[in-house]
Amino acid sequence: MSPKAPEPLKQRIKDQMRSEVVEITIGLFLDRGFDETTVDEICTAAGISRRTFFRYFRGKEDVVVSRLSKLAEEGCHCFVDCPLDEDRWTALRMSMTPFESWAHENPARALALFHLIEDAPSLRASYLDRLDRWRASLATVISTKFDLDSRSDLDVAVIAAASVGAYLAATRAWAESGGNDFLPVLFDRAFNALRPEAPQLGGR
Repeated sequence: MSPKAPEPLKQRIKDQMRSEVVEITIGLFLDRGFDETTVDEICTAAGISRRTFFRYFRGKEDVVVSRLSKLAEEGCHCFVDCPLDEDRWTALRMSMTPFESWAHENPARALALFHLIEDAPSLRASYLDRLDRWRASLATVISTKFDLDSRSDLDVAVIAAASVGAYLAATRAWAESGGNDFLPVLFDRAFNALRPEAPQLGGR
């Protein structure tokens, strides 16, 4: 796969500013609570106007889910970069690598963010909506990578949905363990369960 052309300077500056606002905002949410933190407080802490905030984000929920969406986008790139002769479940398992790296970098912060999502209904709804968008994007990526025709649409949709489900199950198990379980091992187990040769539940 040929290297990506660098983004224009203006876009890189915009992305950097957005990233800084995300980190500042998530810090406020973790310190004060999601519902307790206002947009005005975010703007003050980040040194931006409300107009600028809403130019970058649709609302408070979007700040959190945009961080995870970025990881999902990076995961799709990991999947695309896998060799074409790679087993599809192995390639899809590799799409979880950015989430592993992010969680490993600051486990306590990652855990706190997952708990924040679970505890705030509007944030959880936004997160689940973003996961559905990720599923749709992943389905498109799978079809493109393997040059599949329209007859495979249902198969691809099921594979993409199963992959996102594996992510969700593994990250929830990790959060429920308080980070004591090793996230890469949980991802391995989740994706191994999707393989055709996986043992049936109950040993049947």
